Amino acid sequence: MKKVIIGLCIVVSGFILFIVQNEFEENETANGIDKMFSGQIFEDAQEEFTLQAMGLSPEEKVITVRIEKTQYKGQAEEYFRDILDSHDMKSYELEVFADDLTLQ
Repeated sequence: MKKVIIGLCIVVSGFILFIVQNEFEENETANGIDKMFSGQIFEDAQEEFTLQAMGLSPEEKVITVRIEKTQYKGQAEEYFRDILDSHDMKSYELEVFADDLTLQ
């Protein structure tokens, strides 16, 4: 009987540690999202890449960025990928769309 109780204690302890670890990881991602959508990052990107909008789908792990000029698309992708990586959000997909409506 003692062995069964000890075994159950070990299993329950492992389960509790697993749940706590998941909570910490989710909080870390939430902090990264908050920082990413902070005013400073948005304002810097708006000035540098003609950023129009940013959106997030946490369930699908996708960040969507809309910029005005096509010429800044590559730079914007690199900029936001670096931000995602620095906030431990490497698993997020990044979509950058350019809405360049300049008529030629």
